[in-house]
Amino acid sequence: MRMYKLQGNKRTPLSVFISYAHEDELLRQQLEDHLSLLRRQGLIADWHDRQIMPGAAWAQEIDEHLEAASIILLLISADFLASDYCYEIEMQRALEYHKRGKARVIPIILRPCDWRKSPFAYLQCLPRDGKAVTTWQNSDEAFLTVAQGLRQVIEQQQIPLRPLPEEERKNRTALIKRVRTIWIEGLLEHSLHEAARLELRLQEQPDASANPWRLQVQELDRPPQPLPPDTSIVQVYDEADSELLILGEPGAGKTTLLLELARTLLDRAEADEHHRIPVVFNLSSWAEKRSLLAEWLVEELWTKYRVPRKIGQSWMDSGQLLPLLDGLDEVAEEARSGCVQTINAYYQHRLEQGPGPLVVCCRSQEYMALATRITLHQAVSIQPLMDEQIEHYLQSAGKQLEAVQAAIHKDPILREFATTPLMLSILVLTYQGKSIEDLVIGTSLEDQRRRVLTAYVQRMLQRRSIETRYTRDQTTRWLAWLAWQLVQHNQTQFYIERMQPDWLPDSRLHRRYYGIVVRLGIGLTAGLIICFSIGMATGLLYGILVGLFVGLAWGLVGGLTSGLAGGLAIGLMSQLKPQIQPAEVVDWSWRRLVKIGQLKNRLVIAIGSSILISLPSSLIILWSSRRESGGEIPLPLLFAIVIGIAVITAVGTVLANGLTSGVSSKIEDERNLTRPNQGIRRSARTSILIGLVGSLIGGIVSVAAFISILLLQIVTSASFILLLCLMLLFASLSGTISGLVIGLPNGGVACIQHIALRLLLWRSGLMAWNYPGFLDYAAERILLRKVGGGYIFVHRLLQDYFASLPLL
Repeated sequence: MRMYKLQGNKRTPLSVFISYAHEDELLRQQLEDHLSLLRRQGLIADWHDRQIMPGAAWAQEIDEHLEAASIILLLISADFLASDYCYEIEMQRALEYHKRGKARVIPIILRPCDWRKSPFAYLQCLPRDGKAVTTWQNSDEAFLTVAQGLRQVIEQQQIPLRPLPEEERKNRTALIKRVRTIWIEGLLEHSLHEAARLELRLQEQPDASANPWRLQVQELDRPPQPLPPDTSIVQVYDEADSELLILGEPGAGKTTLLLELARTLLDRAEADEHHRIPVVFNLSSWAEKRSLLAEWLVEELWTKYRVPRKIGQSWMDSGQLLPLLDGLDEVAEEARSGCVQTINAYYQHRLEQGPGPLVVCCRSQEYMALATRITLHQAVSIQPLMDEQIEHYLQSAGKQLEAVQAAIHKDPILREFATTPLMLSILVLTYQGKSIEDLVIGTSLEDQRRRVLTAYVQRMLQRRSIETRYTRDQTTRWLAWLAWQLVQHNQTQFYIERMQPDWLPDSRLHRRYYGIVVRLGIGLTAGLIICFSIGMATGLLYGILVGLFVGLAWGLVGGLTSGLAGGLAIGLMSQLKPQIQPAEVVDWSWRRLVKIGQLKNRLVIAIGSSILISLPSSLIILWSSRRESGGEIPLPLLFAIVIGIAVITAVGTVLANGLTSGVSSKIEDERNLTRPNQGIRRSARTSILIGLVGSLIGGIVSVAAFISILLLQIVTSASFILLLCLMLLFASLSGTISGLVIGLPNGGVACIQHIALRLLLWRSGLMAWNYPGFLDYAAERILLRKVGGGYIFVHRLLQDYFASLPLL
């Protein structure tokens, strides 16, 4: 559509072409009077054929002004429809320009006539809801609503006076790219029936929207009106003033239409930096907190698209977002009405600040069962496929689908089943190349749907082109459990690393096992690290003094005792969070560094584990040194040195923890996860990196204790090699404990929790041990679809089917 252009500090007015029958001359003059203020304010420059000068080529003048118009007004009456020039030439050319986005066509219903079956019937007309101007008690009121509607259109087409700052432009571009990657490239272009697209037919659904004029204008209670066959969802959206409700039966193609609309809106946002940013949101997660919709949208921008809350809130406040809300039917039934009320409250608030585009998508049956309606200008529903569409679709496959064609002709239930694109695609995938005897005939539509879905699953699991790695019973059971969990947690997309302990079977025994296994895992991990670090450090260097073999033996004993003691201490003292929080991205904050109170738990673990780990190792080394020196080191001094080592190690560990307390980690944006379980692998890497940094700092800090060690040489006359061993012992103890205490909370514990959860679920027979491999296998069988590092069922209908199956 054309926009305002700036000339100096002035705007060039929009050119408005008025197409009308000369019999409506008086009504056209009244309309011009009501548009006079728009004309005086320099917003429009209207033109009609009465302005043609004598001697001018009138047909050429009309063509030139029609082609240059930004807005074309069709003044509809019986005379307009009867006029060959108005109907056949001006109207047809105007609709062509409208479809190309060159101009915006607005029908204005002047007098009652049979216009609802006309080619422009799908366009939003004025006055609202098609009540003809001459049927109003006061024609001025009717023309006032027309003028106000035109002003709203004009204001929507204004271009802001200033270009966007570079930083804001980058943020817009990043979000647009993420939305396109996730929903268009990742989902729409890989939809089940994308290969053989069917043109979906739409119809108006006036009873689906809560129109405030419903009780005052009787004409609003009209039945649904089919739109012209070639009407696209983008045209409907444009004529609905960007406020649209999309309804349809399961598998009818609602999400596909929504994503097709999103694709066009993303193109517009890329071409025009002032166009609102279309973002797809799934309403299933709204029921978790049931907050205000604006707050929920900002939070979803952060959790799903990784848009900082400050930026998201700024976009929300300035009206730069265009929410496309999918899955209202996926909201828990008891919360669905509340969700509609929240959407309406958001919509009303946006209207107070100006036009607020909004699109909502829902299943027809679930929506029509609600007592509350969504307050949007227009609602459309997807009509079932017609017999000729189904016939053409099946004939395109030739003899491979002859059995399906014969069965559909014979069985009315199967024919009704095939009236949605998804079910038709499933029929094709299931029965392609089979005989008519292979078709399953049901007794009802619901029974037929279930039987065909069962046949579809069986057919996909029998595909010879793919290696069979799991039995049919295993695949069905594991997918049934996954679907049930997604339904229970109001999710549609599954990420392995986002599983939580509440996915375990609902029994205290499983929860207790989970806690025990996690603590044992933490203790074993810490014990092995301590054993290796302390054993190698003390054994090799002490071996220089008494021999390599003896040194390694002493080191092994010291490492094992320190590992057992330290692992037990860390495992028992670790505080487990109820939720698994992977550490996929490292963050640093100076504020976190100065908040000493947050170090309490770490310091308790650091001091306790330092003493338990350092006592066995230092005692063994010093006791053996006393034996080698012939008992020259008195026992009281020996124990004093042991206690000193423990204290110095604890001090070094505490200081290292203090210096690294500004380090933290957070969860990565799910949309940036490109491989299954990538988040847990990143958590392991984060834990190791942060642990190494902590170890290095702890070791360096503990070397400062070497000053105290020099004093030991004066008292004990110990050799320099022994002092070097003690210094290394300090560094190893402090560094190892610092690394564990810092590294484990930043990803390490999350990895152990995840492994424990996977282990228990595997032992319960609810998932494969190689879960990514199984999910990839299910995706190869066209039961799941892989989207980045996550998975979704190929359709919500298939997810519901698996969720309804019993867990064998």
